[in-house]
Amino acid sequence: MAAVLLVEDNESQRAALEEYLGGLQAGGAQLSVYSAPDGELARAVLEERSIDLVVSDLMLPDTTGIQLIGEIRKRSKEIPVLILTGQPSIETAIEAIRAGADDYLLKPVDLNHLGKKVQALLEGARLRTENRNLRRRLAEEFRASSIAGNAPALREVLDRCAQVAPTDVTVLIEGESGTGKELIANLLHENSPRRDRPFVKVNCGALTKTLLESELFGAVRGAYTGADQSREGYFESASGGTIFLDEIGEMDLESQVRLLRVLEEREVVRIGSTRAIPIDIRVLAATNKSLMEEVEQGRFREDLYYRLAVIRLSLPPLRERREDIPLLFNHFVTRLNDRYGKSVTGLAPELLHFFQGYHWPGNVREFRNVLEGMVVLAREDILEKKDLPPELREGRPPQVERRLLDSIIPGVSFNEYERAIISRNLEMNGGNREKTASVLGISERTLYRKIKDYGIS
Repeated sequence: MAAVLLVEDNESQRAALEEYLGGLQAGGAQLSVYSAPDGELARAVLEERSIDLVVSDLMLPDTTGIQLIGEIRKRSKEIPVLILTGQPSIETAIEAIRAGADDYLLKPVDLNHLGKKVQALLEGARLRTENRNLRRRLAEEFRASSIAGNAPALREVLDRCAQVAPTDVTVLIEGESGTGKELIANLLHENSPRRDRPFVKVNCGALTKTLLESELFGAVRGAYTGADQSREGYFESASGGTIFLDEIGEMDLESQVRLLRVLEEREVVRIGSTRAIPIDIRVLAATNKSLMEEVEQGRFREDLYYRLAVIRLSLPPLRERREDIPLLFNHFVTRLNDRYGKSVTGLAPELLHFFQGYHWPGNVREFRNVLEGMVVLAREDILEKKDLPPELREGRPPQVERRLLDSIIPGVSFNEYERAIISRNLEMNGGNREKTASVLGISERTLYRKIKDYGIS
């Protein structure tokens, strides 16, 4: 329930305003109204009560509304203040706003107008509080310690994040889809000096060339069909903060030239204009492609690649950090239990074996989505293999089967494939034969024999 403090020395006006305000609602509940005839009693209410909005006359018996605003602002910069004044001069209004008032109304007060102002100020305060709380939760969410995993390749990325986050260095985040590139970008921003400034995310693969350029760089009126007014682009709106260019490998060559100029000059020119606008910005980019291969194929500018890849962070796919699956399970299931009111506490050994042996083409994102569906439908506290979605329980999904078939090289013998598979899995599991045998679905004795037969070191 929102609480309003009304400060008005005229008794009849105070009573009328108190009655009216008490009949208003905010957030689905009626307002709680406290009233005071002067500054002294107003201060007492502010000391004793949690107040969400102050509505005060400008002229009071023992003080002025301007002085009262100053005292309120010393206590809190968040409480909105609405001043009522019988002095219809612009100087008075300006003085009140400069002192920290959020708005003002002339007397005699139009109650309809008052009601709209009060509800707008309370809603604005609520949204600011929610935004502040959300930023706090995001900051906690994106601390390095909240990213589940102890695999050496992941810890190396997180250690480098800790080093580069406090700087303005440009970072290129590489990794397959679903490995957590956006999470790393968030981590870098939230742990940087720019954390309280804008963080603008752009999916370069989701926009056409014309739309991408106008969205990134802005456009002046008449620059293209439909540009009926000038507009700033993402670079301008992110100035002072961070811009995250996701799927940067999808950007066309012409747009790459414009982006290179922005990175080199730290200024942006809107489409259809010749005026350069300075920007103060940090650039993060991400790709699920090998940009060096794109450079070799002539699809990505080499000079832009080196501008973006000042620091490269390469996220490992989930199949290369299978030892993290139990940690990821605990990390996600705690949140999913809270969200869906469930009490899943663990997973059966057979299901863990499946999770650690599955290829996970969609990486951590796929693992989380599979787990979410299982938790929602869970009837027991322990998840079992029978709880898997049918397409996983009954065999590999078509896209995985297709990927395996596409990797087959005609003329290569079965023994050569088997030797390569065993070698690769031993390498991924740090030479641990027990874990490798488990992943391959064979006994340690069989694995030992094959290692010997194939002469694998």
